[in-house]
Amino acid sequence: MMRGVSPRSTADPRAPRPAATVVVLAPPADPTAPDAAPRLFMVRRSAKSPFMPDALVFPGGRVDAEDGPPSEDATFERAARRETLEEAALDLGTTPLRWFDTWTTPSREGRRFIARFFLARVSAAAVAEATPDGYETTDGCWDTAAGFLTRWEAGDVDLPPPTICVLLELADNLDALEQRTPAQAADTILPRLSAEASTVAIVLPHDPGYDELDGDHAPAPQRAQRLPHRFLRVDGRWRPSTP
Repeated sequence: MMRGVSPRSTADPRAPRPAATVVVLAPPADPTAPDAAPRLFMVRRSAKSPFMPDALVFPGGRVDAEDGPPSEDATFERAARRETLEEAALDLGTTPLRWFDTWTTPSREGRRFIARFFLARVSAAAVAEATPDGYETTDGCWDTAAGFLTRWEAGDVDLPPPTICVLLELADNLDALEQRTPAQAADTILPRLSAEASTVAIVLPHDPGYDELDGDHAPAPQRAQRLPHRFLRVDGRWRPSTP
């Protein structure tokens, strides 16, 4: 999601474009450690990008015509594999992809996506192979979900709200994500935007003030209930907040 609010009218929202994002999981650096956890690969978006500039994100992007019709599940998987190869130089080949989440950009933003999130487990060799493309992504790094959250809490990296939520779930219960069915993942999480004091808030569907806001809306999926209610843009970072 973008850093600010688009001036686009809520009466004429732009239709979201289909997109795919991949959480690439590699084995722990030390599998024998008591707190061993899989490593994730994240890339930093270019500071010149019109969408989420300079933010740390999972590899991914919009579905292209070459991927197939957006009405087919296989199209999103092809986009996920293509984007991971383009942005991270990781060829997922026939690696199974597990669709575990879906997010839609608020209708008040000019660039909108309905993005499916996939999990992909790769071998330890992929840690040395992963490389950002140097164009859309300018940096890449491996860390655990808890490690990335620590960097974010310290203010060292900027993470979009959906990415924060996914990392929170990964750090809390990866097994639950891997067991989530496509039917459970299909109900999108569609936040709304709200002005709060001198900043902006991204309000999730289970927030008690969600229904009072303008813009497209959707019911809160069950899986969203454990997530933060809203995020405020504070000191150049998105921070969880309660209404």
